[in-house]
Amino acid sequence: MAKKGYVLKFRTKLLLTLLFLSYFLFLLFQQSFEMQAQQAAISQLQQAISQAQHENEVLLRQIEHTKSQEYIEQAARERLGWVKEGETIFIEKKD
Repeated sequence: MAKKGYVLKFRTKLLLTLLFLSYFLFLLFQQSFEMQAQQAAISQLQQAISQAQHENEVLLRQIEHTKSQEYIEQAARERLGWVKEGETIFIEKKD
């Protein structure tokens, strides 16, 4: 007499298959939502980088402008009250 192995019923096989598929569908959707969140974070970081680069360019232009002779002359006139030789300075009387 041959020994018969354990045989799963059809319902049990179907239930196990459905549980297995449900688990993988759950993982698929979970990973999809995680990827969307990561893409949104990447997009925000790229915008922040772009804005920082733009601000950096503006600051570099300002630095270059401060090295120019016309800026130095303008700053000396406005802040220090310097005048060129031969110029006459007029001072307004404030009441």
